[in-house]
Amino acid sequence: MVNSDKLTLVCTGCGREYASPRLHCDACDGLLRARYAVTSFTPDEQPGLFAFRDWLPPQTTHALPLGTVIRPSEGLGASLGLSRLAIAFSGFAPEIAAMNPTGSFKDFEATPTLLYSREQGIESLVLASAGNTARAFAYAAIQLDYHVILVVPEVAIDRLWIPCRPTDAVRLVVLEGCDDYAEAIALAGRITRVLGVANEGGARNVARRDGMSTSVLEYARFRDAIPEHYVQAIGSGTGGIAAWEAALRLVGAGVGDAPPILHLAQNAPFTPIHHAWTTGKPIEPDRNVEEQLRQIAQIDAPVLANRRPPYAVPGGVHDALTATGGRTYTVTNEAAHAAGAEFEALEGFAIGPASAVAVGALHQAVAAGTIRPADRVLLHITGNNELRLHQEVTLHSIPACWRVRPEALTDEKILAEKGRLGVTRGSTNAAR
Repeated sequence: MVNSDKLTLVCTGCGREYASPRLHCDACDGLLRARYAVTSFTPDEQPGLFAFRDWLPPQTTHALPLGTVIRPSEGLGASLGLSRLAIAFSGFAPEIAAMNPTGSFKDFEATPTLLYSREQGIESLVLASAGNTARAFAYAAIQLDYHVILVVPEVAIDRLWIPCRPTDAVRLVVLEGCDDYAEAIALAGRITRVLGVANEGGARNVARRDGMSTSVLEYARFRDAIPEHYVQAIGSGTGGIAAWEAALRLVGAGVGDAPPILHLAQNAPFTPIHHAWTTGKPIEPDRNVEEQLRQIAQIDAPVLANRRPPYAVPGGVHDALTATGGRTYTVTNEAAHAAGAEFEALEGFAIGPASAVAVGALHQAVAAGTIRPADRVLLHITGNNELRLHQEVTLHSIPACWRVRPEALTDEKILAEKGRLGVTRGSTNAAR
């Protein structure tokens, strides 16, 4: 295990401090936030994610071509009347030097998480995914030869491809007949409990959040400022939390005076965060589950579907929106399709359904006057059209090592699959 004074974990709810690794506060349910020993903003001259190594949990780095490309809008800004619109592109587009291997900002989460976990003596991780997170973690795990167990609902299986040959480092569990990401989260938690494998932690994992936060840091390096508005499509909302946390660090370093106003968009009709924020009602993931799944089946951006987002927890999405005076939006499939087509025509490259939702939200914000013509705006395109990767890169599917129906699961059955899952012994250093 690597011992370091690089960071302290501080609970956003009660202020209690912890050493790494840890996912939960003993005193309350608040998210833990990394407080780094280096408080100045002094990115390296190198391109990419690890230019911001001072504000990333791992001490080590890796040469994978990861990172956001910031570019002034060439056409969309003029069309919307925005003179200072910047695009944060976190996908795969070699012509603008964007080389993220699985085509989304999930690549920024996976590599720092695995490097950080290895430094802390954690030998393997289990995580749930609806598709793009699994791709990113599978690719990073193979490059780093790190053991991960991925749990996905069967509905996501067609989205599980990677730009390299799979190895035994990745063990894929498929929930047959399942279209519910929440079921995958539940099984990942049971594997942690039964087999002692460390749970990756989702939004509670500071390495994931701080990896995502580098898009705002890249803007600050590019413009020597913080954007006044940050626009992104969300499922869990963790990307919005990460943008807020990055801006707080930048303000502390003297770069800017305040975090950006968050503009967070969801794909209608499945919009639990928007509904909670605009009505003041809690998110109830276990109520009317069939209706929620029906709505999820209707959206074109299934990666934005999370029934259990970190909304009301201290330091979560509600707090981020409150602190920044943020707004939420709903964007239909039809509106997202039109926005995506417009973006491709004006900016020159295709984007995926989730990013098109963000463009649709930007349209709404401009029309409502909440974003004004001279404001500094950062539009985060979190991933590009997957068709491009299919056309330009040799992709490989990830074979499942275990297929099981959720209703057939028992702790005994999980224990019996220990060998197939590649678990030789429990992870005694699992983060709590």
